Amino acid sequence: MDGTVEKKSLEEMRAYLEEITSELLMMREMDNLEMYRMLTDMGKELEGLSEEEKTEENYVYGCISNVHIADELREGRMVYRGVSDAHVVRGYLAVLVNALSGLAPEDVLSGTREAVEKFARETDLKASLTPNRANAFGNIYKLMVDKAARRM
Repeated sequence: MDGTVEKKSLEEMRAYLEEITSELLMMREMDNLEMYRMLTDMGKELEGLSEEEKTEENYVYGCISNVHIADELREGRMVYRGVSDAHVVRGYLAVLVNALSGLAPEDVLSGTREAVEKFARETDLKASLTPNRANAFGNIYKLMVDKAARRM
């Protein structure tokens, strides 16, 4: 990783989630499998974690798949990286990593919940995933928020 971080505003985070929502819904209109392909492709772009970073502190509990999220504070902004052994979950992880990285910790805490919940609702996350995978999304988001709180 290099030392720079792309700083992001809450407005940019919301715009990103709205754009991804539109793309996913367009894919789903064609075929549910297209939506999953898009998520799988997004997940492939995640940087991943070293074995040393796959710690209990970085583990997302409440997921059937193994999900880990590492974080750091760089230039006053949160930088998240993560990995999952489930392709679709990795895609949703990529959405959250891309949405929340670059925000200030206080913005992650106070300004993201509504946009993330809107994304989950509009993409009909609960209907398109098994209940355990839908819970994984919420658990991933919760850990990311908790990590931001610890950085304040």
